[in-house]
Amino acid sequence: MTIPEWIITPFDVKFENLSVEPECEYELAELSVDIAAIAVFESRSLSDFWYNVNTRDKYRKLAAAAEPFLLVFPSSCMMEAGFSHVDEILSKQRNRLNLEERGDLRLKLTNIQPNANALVRAHQAHPSH
Repeated sequence: MTIPEWIITPFDVKFENLSVEPECEYELAELSVDIAAIAVFESRSLSDFWYNVNTRDKYRKLAAAAEPFLLVFPSSCMMEAGFSHVDEILSKQRNRLNLEERGDLRLKLTNIQPNANALVRAHQAHPSH
C-alpha cells in the first residue's frame, strides 16, 4: 500500500499531479497556507496531526481520506500479534478487563516503558493530608 504524498507532506504538494476529489483539493489548498496547522504538523507525529481535533474539524474531507492510511494495524503481522496479545490478556482469571477503556492492549503492543516512579509520585493517596 502506497501512502499518497499529500498525507505525508501536506504543505509541499504539487497540485498538478494530485489525484483527489475537488473538495479535498480545495481543503488541501486551504491547509497549505494555514499557519496554525503548520505549527501543529511540526510539533506532532503524522498520525497525531491528522487526528488532531482542529485538523479534523477544519478539513473534514481530507482527514477522512487520510484515515485509512493511518490505521493502527497496517500489516497482517501486527494484527496477528494484536490478536495473540488479546488472547493472553483475556485469560480465564482476567476476563473482566476492558481493553478499550483501560488501554491494556495498547500497553502490550507498544515498546514504550511506563515510568512507574513518576506515576506513583503523581498519585496522592489521601487528598486530605
